[in-house]
Amino acid sequence: MIIGVTGQTGAGKTTLLRWLERKGYEVVDCDVVYHRLFDGDEALRGAIMSEFGTLERKKLANIVFSDPERLKRLNEITHPAVLDEVKRLISGKRNAAIDAVELFEGGEAALCDRIIAVTAPREIRIERIMRRDGIDRAYAEARVDGQKSEAWYREKCGLVIENSFGSEAELSAFLDNVIGKEIDIMEEKKNDLRDELFYNQKHLADTLSEEEKRASDAYGEEYKAFLAAARTERLAVKEAIRQAEKAGFKAWNGKDALNPGDKIYRSLRGKALILAVMGRKPMEAGTHICAAHIDSPRLDLKEVPLMERDEVAYLKTHYYGGIRKYQWLCIPLAIHGVVIKKDGEVVDINIGDDKNDPTFVITDLLPHLAAKQSQQPLGQAIPGENLNLIIGSLPYGEEGGDRIKLGVMKLMNEKYGITETDFLSAELEVTPALEPRDVGFDRSLIASYGHDDRVCAYAELKAIYETENPEYTAICILADKEEIGSVGVTGMQSRAFENFMEDLCRNDGSILRHCFANTLCISADVTNAYDPMYPEVSDKMNNTRLNYGVGICKYTGSRGKGGASDAAAETVGKVRRIFAEDGVIWQTGELGKVDEGGGGTVAAYMANRDIETIDAGTPVLAMHSPFEIVSKYDCYMTYRAMKAAYKSEII
Repeated sequence: MIIGVTGQTGAGKTTLLRWLERKGYEVVDCDVVYHRLFDGDEALRGAIMSEFGTLERKKLANIVFSDPERLKRLNEITHPAVLDEVKRLISGKRNAAIDAVELFEGGEAALCDRIIAVTAPREIRIERIMRRDGIDRAYAEARVDGQKSEAWYREKCGLVIENSFGSEAELSAFLDNVIGKEIDIMEEKKNDLRDELFYNQKHLADTLSEEEKRASDAYGEEYKAFLAAARTERLAVKEAIRQAEKAGFKAWNGKDALNPGDKIYRSLRGKALILAVMGRKPMEAGTHICAAHIDSPRLDLKEVPLMERDEVAYLKTHYYGGIRKYQWLCIPLAIHGVVIKKDGEVVDINIGDDKNDPTFVITDLLPHLAAKQSQQPLGQAIPGENLNLIIGSLPYGEEGGDRIKLGVMKLMNEKYGITETDFLSAELEVTPALEPRDVGFDRSLIASYGHDDRVCAYAELKAIYETENPEYTAICILADKEEIGSVGVTGMQSRAFENFMEDLCRNDGSILRHCFANTLCISADVTNAYDPMYPEVSDKMNNTRLNYGVGICKYTGSRGKGGASDAAAETVGKVRRIFAEDGVIWQTGELGKVDEGGGGTVAAYMANRDIETIDAGTPVLAMHSPFEIVSKYDCYMTYRAMKAAYKSEII
């Protein structure tokens, strides 16, 4: 509620304002705003100087108060500036009071839901300002008589308080007993209308039950355990299969007959995974798909990575996906992946995460010697070719070149049985060696590497584990290669997905294209959470926020929706109904301001198959960094959203 407060001098306006402050209203004093702008707003000062030739208050007062036309001109300059600042100050405020003598002339009245004027009989006002300001009667009479009449205020204002009370305490009692009740009624009516007509979002802490909050905390612990085990896409698939089999899922060869309620999965080369719970309706009636990805931005070892430079051994890397290179310097790193030897033997390598393991680090310059580096643009200060891991510094042998490299290679050969040539057929990824951690004194947030997009992947997984006998077949996709365009045999552009769906259709005699045309897909990918430290890149009205629920993104893409999958209004409507049926709390968002940038998801590739698709996922702070942040409440609500989609009868 925005209340405008105006009135005659000496009537008791200050008492009303103090009373409103006690009721939780933030007071914006237009006189204070004007003086602050007069002292500090160079554009306003320049306009006044140009018009009047002075910025001295007394000289300016002498000019304008003796000439109504000059006063009018000053107001024409100052009123718009004050109005703009008042708008800024009350923006986002639930309750505010605007204190202005010229509330109507300055334009602030249009900002108010209700306007209250305070008046008092002439003689009472004269006596009050004589006592208050220490002035004589003649001057007090002149000031009182120079102001607007009570009749003017009664015509303009919705509520007029005639302050004939003998003391400030009596006026305060009247405000408590009479005006307070009226304001409470106004607030209630306005809030009811706002709830009915406005798109209102509420912090999940204000909407979740205590039971839901406990469930959210428990879900957060399960999710952190998954993150710790799923450092890469290969490890994520391995952990998901372990959990899925525990939940009753079985590997499916594409040939065995399936019945409603059957739970199956197919691993795609150990780097992507599809799970399904068979529905009661045939495949061509449509399916419910939730599609996330399990690859994250990282560093990959080059094919020939091992080098020695000035008696330090390194592994050379090539970054994967969109990273900010400086964020990967001077943090503990781990190495995960596989080496395929010439004879076909598979060697698993996972080193750096266990507290007893060594760690690996990429160095940076000390600030004392980084003057030139610091002058470079942030994106250019750290060359990609410098993202090399220190892996050793002790020599092997007493003679010959590359003794440090040889010492490291000898240790790797002893531990893993590999040679340098075996790196040619290796897939080794460098990830932050940072455990998932609660953030904040209230432990409401989780920081970890890989929230993008394992936070949505785990939500899908847990939801499908718990799905039983759905009306429509429920399908969970954990794709690879999204961070580099969903390419390759395990990416979402691969035929592997069609092959799996075609096998399912063949099981009940359905036609694949009919199945796709009737399917609804949630592209479960993260969205950027509004960051109060960097507000300039986001349209706050159209940006997801922490603790406000799963974020629906109608479209992705960048600058004019380039490369977007823009969901139809009908699709948004379906998802709204699905979420409403299950009490899922959601918000809407897009990736930053129109001209700031953008991004994409697997949604476009699903939509290209004639599958109705929309993006929905968890808001993330510091996305694509080595230590991203999410809200536990949002994680839990993302899981609830996926579960609602799987069991819904809306298609």
